[in-house]
Amino acid sequence: MEANVQELGVMQTLIEHGGAAVWLIFASGFFLVGFGIERIIALFFKLNFNTQQTLDAIRTKILEKRYTDALQICNSQPKAPEISVIKAGLMAVENGREAMRSALSGAVLEVSHKTEVRLPYISLIANVATLLGLLGTIAGLIKLFAVIGNLDPATKAQKMGIGISEAMYATATGLTVGIVAMVCHTVCVSKADEIVGNAQDAGFKLVTWVEQSERSEKNG
Repeated sequence: MEANVQELGVMQTLIEHGGAAVWLIFASGFFLVGFGIERIIALFFKLNFNTQQTLDAIRTKILEKRYTDALQICNSQPKAPEISVIKAGLMAVENGREAMRSALSGAVLEVSHKTEVRLPYISLIANVATLLGLLGTIAGLIKLFAVIGNLDPATKAQKMGIGISEAMYATATGLTVGIVAMVCHTVCVSKADEIVGNAQDAGFKLVTWVEQSERSEKNG
């Protein structure tokens, strides 16, 4: 309860003394929460699958040149990025090696798009929040120097305190949102790269399996 009261006190102080820049930083923080939660759910839950057993089953069917059975296994995990890439390649395997590679490239590109969507906005928020903090600092100092010139020493000290506090509140708020956004962006980009890398690896595996099945058929 005390923590909640203290939190509200900090927020109220920032709103009252942080200036207009703090409102803009809060707005960027609001968008950060939305984009960040959506990307974390997508990357760590919706696009994150354990596909090892499925890949092993697909490999067995492909080596036996039973592509239709392999496609049916792909349908058991249609939303898994690795499996979707393999399925795209299998659907084009009868049209030749170049057609299969083209289908694999298109599928990997689609996976990449799914993982990277909205990530640039998180990076933008990190930069904008930091710059808004700097803007608030400059605005507070401008306000300070604009009013202290013709004031008596006692009032001048009070106004200096208000101006400096506004500058520091804006800086702290902007840096906080910017740091959180940078951490979120780095974590999400790292996971996105992992997903895309696994999808590319699945495509390479498919080409290898198909070549092995064709060699086995010729040797047989």
